Amino acid sequence: MPILSLSSKDLQTYQKRLTQLGHTEDSFAVIKELHQRLTVNEAELKKLEFAVNLLQIQGNHDLQKDAVKKEHQKLKDIRQTIDDRILIVEQKLYLGIPDDLDEMEQLIAEQEAIVADQEKLNEDELSLLEKMSQIDVAFGKQLAEIDQSRSNRELPLNAKLESALQQVEAAQKQTELRSKMLSFLPILLVPIILDCIAYKIGINGSNPLIFSHYIFLISLIVIQIFFADQIRIKIFSFLAVKQCDLFFKQISDSLSELEKTKRQIETKHSIKAEDILSLDMS
Repeated sequence: MPILSLSSKDLQTYQKRLTQLGHTEDSFAVIKELHQRLTVNEAELKKLEFAVNLLQIQGNHDLQKDAVKKEHQKLKDIRQTIDDRILIVEQKLYLGIPDDLDEMEQLIAEQEAIVADQEKLNEDELSLLEKMSQIDVAFGKQLAEIDQSRSNRELPLNAKLESALQQVEAAQKQTELRSKMLSFLPILLVPIILDCIAYKIGINGSNPLIFSHYIFLISLIVIQIFFADQIRIKIFSFLAVKQCDLFFKQISDSLSELEKTKRQIETKHSIKAEDILSLDMS
């Protein structure tokens, strides 16, 4: 089953779930699940940025091609005009060389002008062909660059998720270790307090050495057998709640930042992320 992206509403549900969990190991598992779902949000944002960039590149290329087509049409119109002028001159020459000197000079001047216009038109057409080639080459380079970014975008996300999961596991182990160390305090402190009370009322005799007192040893054994695990669980639970709350806040802040970035992209380009992502542009 594919992992779904995370929403603000989902986050509220997870927050309630964390407060209701009785086992702290489950709380750390929930944090890992949140990291996995947050990675889907990050991947979707990368896809959105890729799609928007691709649409921009394609749109700019289309605008440039449209401009080239308009220039090409103008050149075609000019060539048609030149062809019409050539036809007129040929028709006049077909009737014979004019006797009128001025008319003959005008005809020669028109032929020279046609030749000059043809040369300029040829230069403009070559320039337009070069321009079209440059546009296509630039477009190809942009597509290659953005395609490379698409190929590389999953690696950092996977590495980031792996790092986050390792951080959660390390925090869980550290919490377990701290809870075991801190649990020694009440396990030792309670027998010591009971022993001191017994010593003051004379139950332990006159020997002040605490480890020779039965009250201390008996209470220590009783606490170790019946209450030590409960004490460790309570301390572990307390520390785990604090740690998971910290992780949850980090995830919540990251989700808010991702949503903010997505809204900025939608506003800037007047689009809806759902519509763009539904195009499956990867």
